Amino acid sequence: IGRLPTEAESLSYLKDGRSGKRLVLIDRLLKSAEASDYWTFQFAKLLRIRSRPQDTLGAQTYHGWLRQQIQQDASYAQMARTMLTTTGDSHKIGPANFYRSAGDPRARAEFVSELFMGVRLRCANCHNHPLDQWTQDDYHGLSAIFAPLQVGRVVSVKEHAEVTHPRTGEAAVPRIPGTRFLESAQAGRELLADWLTDRQNPYFAPAAVNRLWKNMMGRGLVEPTDDMRSTNPATHPKLLKELARQFSEHDYSWRYVVRTIASSQTYARSAQPLPANRADDRFYSHALVRPLEAEVLSDALVDVTGVPHQYGDFPLGTRAVTLFDSLTPSAELDILGRCSREESCEVSSSSRAAGGLTRKLHLMNGRLVNSKIRSKKSHLSKFLDSQLPYDQIVSKLYLSCFSRYPTEPEREYWQQQEKQVQTGQQRRELLEDLFWSLLACREFTTNH
Repeated sequence: IGRLPTEAESLSYLKDGRSGKRLVLIDRLLKSAEASDYWTFQFAKLLRIRSRPQDTLGAQTYHGWLRQQIQQDASYAQMARTMLTTTGDSHKIGPANFYRSAGDPRARAEFVSELFMGVRLRCANCHNHPLDQWTQDDYHGLSAIFAPLQVGRVVSVKEHAEVTHPRTGEAAVPRIPGTRFLESAQAGRELLADWLTDRQNPYFAPAAVNRLWKNMMGRGLVEPTDDMRSTNPATHPKLLKELARQFSEHDYSWRYVVRTIASSQTYARSAQPLPANRADDRFYSHALVRPLEAEVLSDALVDVTGVPHQYGDFPLGTRAVTLFDSLTPSAELDILGRCSREESCEVSSSSRAAGGLTRKLHLMNGRLVNSKIRSKKSHLSKFLDSQLPYDQIVSKLYLSCFSRYPTEPEREYWQQQEKQVQTGQQRRELLEDLFWSLLACREFTTNH
């Protein structure tokens, strides 16, 4: 759900002696409003939801519609159909914003094929795809389906429009990729939606579950997730096929797939590798460690310090994962390496997600962390003001940051450090150093 457990949640889980407590927790979390917020955030990155120049209302309406769909666990197939076929005022009709994410018919063809098929049809623009079945007829035929769209605040359909096929110099014939030509583009989007969401479609369900798997596991069964082809096979083809089958049979429920993955032994594996599998990054012998996304890390910093960020004009206390606009002014999110959603954001373990050197330097030396630690409103300040014993504060900080108590060597180290303290100010500075070390370390800034 994109956040750390609270101290109370961690203690409750640790004390729960039931053998099935993990499944109980998974079901409770998936039904929470926070799960809806987090998965809306993930889908919004794929759909490129962001404001346009002098226009934030369209993004807000689109995001609101998307969150409602996620909260209701609406069929992903029905969501896709709605987005592909809806026109009208984008300020009033959320899915009418779908085509505003791509500027022209060819860009729309690339966006749709990568999003709903997991294939790079763009490689067939100037020539037939060198490594796959797609032809120029497929690329420009799909582009022709989107040619009649007139995209502005109001998305409408022109009576006649075309794209030029570069090989013939004539109007491209509308075409469902890899299948058949169409007599006209006017009904093309409806026919495309019929084909994509048909249960026998070989692309739609695998592309969706591959992305869900990557979000949960840190790596897709096919990588990159938008380049599924016979010459780039899945690491576990039977698993991909079975997940796609179950996704389809359960009415394309994202929640069902996430629950299936979360309850698996594979998802529960430790991130600590064995000598024999230390180099494995493909076969899930151990959990992959990946950097937290900027918005998730920003929210985590707020949760453990108790000092909120201010995001643009949003109310103080707004969580970063709930922001509908990726262009909301925020120095914190820029520092942490957020994606602008100019393109779909799918990279979960790259330099973009890690925030690169900028993130690391700010976490170690910048005001982003230090100002929160030293704030009079921080949890640490409240612990000190309440005169909690030193050992209790150490335990609380570890539990809030890592969802665990300090190990014996860690506890002994900080006890030794306390013996050198002579004044209340020195004690505060020691605890600030402890807190900083927890917030800057890999265990806090990564999903593992």
